[in-house]
Amino acid sequence: MANTDNVHIGHLIKSVFDESGMTVSELARKLHCERTNVYTISRRRTVDVELLAMLSEILNYNFLDDAMKHYGLTATFSPKLELNIGFEGFTAEKVERLKEVLSEFIEKA
Repeated sequence: MANTDNVHIGHLIKSVFDESGMTVSELARKLHCERTNVYTISRRRTVDVELLAMLSEILNYNFLDDAMKHYGLTATFSPKLELNIGFEGFTAEKVERLKEVLSEFIEKA
């Protein structure tokens, strides 16, 4: 499986995609986008949570979990979609921004 020691999310997505055997056209269709957009994903250093969640589902790989582990975060989910996160080495601003992003993601779930 893909190495997540020095995560460049685009490279990780490309690695998992390459292992999936799926075609670019297939992935683009499932993401409801153009093929050219799929190619740009592998060059991205950051990806929004919604796209990461979609890619996780489509490629059957938990990118969100890998990203959280990379940044030293832990999360537990209850059946009520409550989220508890442990933050180590994060500034207060980063913690608040991550909470906002994850809250938006959970609201959409």
